[in-house]
Amino acid sequence: MTDPITINAHSSIRLALGEVLYFDPFHIQKETKDADIIFVTHDHYDHFSPEDIEKILKEDTVFVAPQSTVALIETRFSWPKDQIVTVKPGSKVVVKGLPVEAVAAYNPNKHFHPKKEGWVGYVVTVEGVRYYVCGDMDSNKEGRQVSCDVLLVPCGGTYTMDVQEAAEFTGVLAPKFAIPTHYGDIVGDLSNGSAFAEAVKKTSPDTKVVIKIEP
Repeated sequence: MTDPITINAHSSIRLALGEVLYFDPFHIQKETKDADIIFVTHDHYDHFSPEDIEKILKEDTVFVAPQSTVALIETRFSWPKDQIVTVKPGSKVVVKGLPVEAVAAYNPNKHFHPKKEGWVGYVVTVEGVRYYVCGDMDSNKEGRQVSCDVLLVPCGGTYTMDVQEAAEFTGVLAPKFAIPTHYGDIVGDLSNGSAFAEAVKKTSPDTKVVIKIEP
């Protein structure tokens, strides 16, 4: 379930299992032009990076993005409207045959990611496996209601959950696998991954933590 996943840096996630899916491409080193679908959670520079998107974009790539980012995609790339899927929290769509659910991503008690912006994380079902990419968020009501097999959860603190908060959130969802994200670049120490794994042993002992951002 987790072998097809790589994390380039931060929250820049690639899932290659049939279709090649990217979430918030950032710090892409090589030009691959291999993205079938690009999911954008919100328009902060470390999640919507046109320079990095250019490296993976191809003619038939489909974008999935919240309303606030759609205009940026259309303007920056002159992208066809029929290759952009606009979502909002609670949306359920099918993109290139894959079921996609948009989940509200926000900080309930911080100003960095207000709920009113309509920013999202994504649950994508691939070959029967539900992958939940949280986006930038703290634990919130909508996120705690998600059912998933693989959880990709931010744990760098400041703008998102910290290690302990992410471990507690993982305990609520109790996925089969959890992959820590959003640390080691901009915020969060590279040791956050191992600290998260230790914390999850207490909050969700049946969840296996897989670390993709190595020290």
